Amino acid sequence: MFTADYTIRKYLINKLAVIVNLQYPSKASVDNTTMVYIGDSSVQRTQVAKANQIVNNQIVPSTIRNLCEFRVEFVAVGQSFKSASDEIEKILEALYTSGFFDELNQQLPMPLFNIRIEDSLMTTQAEATETAYVHTQTLSFSYGE
Repeated sequence: MFTADYTIRKYLINKLAVIVNLQYPSKASVDNTTMVYIGDSSVQRTQVAKANQIVNNQIVPSTIRNLCEFRVEFVAVGQSFKSASDEIEKILEALYTSGFFDELNQQLPMPLFNIRIEDSLMTTQAEATETAYVHTQTLSFSYGE
C-alpha cells in the first residue's frame, strides 16, 4: 500500500529550500540569518466507504482506499518576530502560487485538495543567551491514497 506522507514532506523540503533558509531539524540558534525548520508532521487517514464518491468536486478513484489529512509545522527562528514571520510569509506565498504542487500531484494517486493555513504560534525562547523569536505555522493538505 502506498503512503504519501514522506513524499509530501520531501517535496516541501526540496521546493521550499530555495525560497527560504530551510534546514533539517536541529537545535536552533540565533544569528544574523533567520532559520526555518520543517517541524512535526502527522497524517490522519479515513477509510473510503465506497468507490467513486465525490469529494471536493472530484470523483474519488476506485483505487483510493483512504482520504488523508497531512498536517505539517514550519518553524522560523530569528532575532525578531518580524524576521521569523517574514520567512513564514514567504512559505505561504510559495504554497499558494499557482502550479506549486503540480509536480507533486503527478506523483500522488489523488491530487492535493483543501490546502489550509491552520494554527499559528509566536513565542520567545528567553532562556538562551540571546532571545530567539519563534513563529510556528501549521498547514494541512488533504489527499487520497
